[in-house]
Amino acid sequence: MSPSDPAARTSVLPAVGTRFTLSGYIGTIRYVGQVDGSSGIWLGVEWDDRGRGKHDGIKDGKRYFSCLESGAGSFIRPLSSSYYRGKSFLSALINKYVEQPHGSDSPETVVLGSSNGAIQVEAVNLDKIRGKFSNFERLQEISLDKEGVSQADPPGEIRKRCPNLRGVDLSYSLVSSWDVVALIVIELPSLERLSLNNNRLQPLSNLKLGRDAFSRLRELQLNGTLISWQAIMDVVALMPRLQRLESGYNRLQNLSHLPQNHPAPAIATLNLDSNQLFNWAETCQALVSFHKLVRLVLSSNSYESIPLPIGSYVPLRLTHLSLSLTGINEWSSIDSLNLWCPQLESLTLNGTPLLEALTFLTDGRTPIDPQADRVWQHIVIARLPRLRVLDRSSVRASSSYIDSYGLTPAVSQRQRVDAELLYLSRIAHEHFPSEDARAAAHPRWAELCEVHGTPDITPDKSKDNKLKNHLIEIKASFSTVSPPPSTEVLALTKVVKVLPSAPLRILRLKLLKLFKAPRGASGELWMHMADGKLVPLGDIGGADDDKDIDWWLESGSEVVLCTKN
Repeated sequence: MSPSDPAARTSVLPAVGTRFTLSGYIGTIRYVGQVDGSSGIWLGVEWDDRGRGKHDGIKDGKRYFSCLESGAGSFIRPLSSSYYRGKSFLSALINKYVEQPHGSDSPETVVLGSSNGAIQVEAVNLDKIRGKFSNFERLQEISLDKEGVSQADPPGEIRKRCPNLRGVDLSYSLVSSWDVVALIVIELPSLERLSLNNNRLQPLSNLKLGRDAFSRLRELQLNGTLISWQAIMDVVALMPRLQRLESGYNRLQNLSHLPQNHPAPAIATLNLDSNQLFNWAETCQALVSFHKLVRLVLSSNSYESIPLPIGSYVPLRLTHLSLSLTGINEWSSIDSLNLWCPQLESLTLNGTPLLEALTFLTDGRTPIDPQADRVWQHIVIARLPRLRVLDRSSVRASSSYIDSYGLTPAVSQRQRVDAELLYLSRIAHEHFPSEDARAAAHPRWAELCEVHGTPDITPDKSKDNKLKNHLIEIKASFSTVSPPPSTEVLALTKVVKVLPSAPLRILRLKLLKLFKAPRGASGELWMHMADGKLVPLGDIGGADDDKDIDWWLESGSEVVLCTKN
């Protein structure tokens, strides 16, 4: 069934929560009714693409509905010409995977896909090949993303046609609720992997249906669904075999504790990439009940530090952790990580301020060590006693170590010894007012001295190599219009710290993240001049983006970020 099919359209008003497409854009009905000041019935819509929205469900000061994303709402008429509500699971499957028979033994002309229409060949017996594809009993993996699936088929129909499906992708669909998902999944007795990325799902109302449908799932993807953590926990409670969960790009700011009436999840791998999590202790406390969790991805979140545990705490059983593209900026966070995750064997830190600065002198350009890249690796290895893999490609590979994702470099015993000796030597050259202060700054100092012996203490007081002295402070404001307005009407000013030798694009990316710009947005930079005027700062994606920040700015400079989708 295509968007032009009459069965996909109806004069009956849709229910709140209904998903649909209009001119290629997916939306969710949030309101059905009248709007003050106009006649007839209107549909209040939240668009998946926020850029299509005009407001937040408020018109002339009156709220008619709320949006998951601010500014994603608008009103449309029920009988818009391209209004389309989708098709059933089997209709989408047949539409995508089955072609009509040619009906002749004569050769058919086939265009090679990689030739852009330039190469045509004749093929015979294509009906036989079509027949194999139409035999859905053989299918184990299918993708119906962006195929307009909105509903299940009559009971028994999906099971009869697709009894052996193990993986299904329903991303970017028109499914409106977890109940509809359950009606589809319960028909697939072998299903283990389900992708529901970029959908907007109403909560499950039939718990028995959900429990029966989801009991066999092992992998679930919920990226870009804007689902809350509580809603995730409610549905995961119905999935006792779930081992892998992805919930990235959902704007999660905090994780709550598992409700007491929920069973402990069986999840071993959890991906929370590109959310807005910022409280490390809160995250760990929320995941304490995940007794089988060993791999955690927290890349592109808002963590800036990892504090020491306070009072009684339960460490996580993680063996792999990704903190790449977070705001971690102090070596003490790595020491704290050793307490929160004492079994950690694999870690990614690329893109953090901690590694951007490496160990440069205060000019931001001159490395303390000519092999600064190797130095930071050694410092991380020495601070984490069980670490075997660091940033995947950063450490020399060892043929003896292959993880579940393929060949990855491993820290050899020789590398560990070298790392710990180098670390001890660097500690010995730092100045501390007392040995207690040295031990507090480097928790493994005493332990490593027992293993390798205590080095000669020869502090070098001429250098202060703390990260804070390598960075400059830039004051930044935010605007949604370009050129930006005067400073009197700009939004709240924030301060960001950057390495002066970093390229301008790094500052641009940091500010997009700092001001929580929508995914895919780009940002123009404008600089305050001494006379109060604003001038553009470089071209997005141009050669200026690779120039050092201090070519343009100095500590205390003021800039404005102007976003555009």
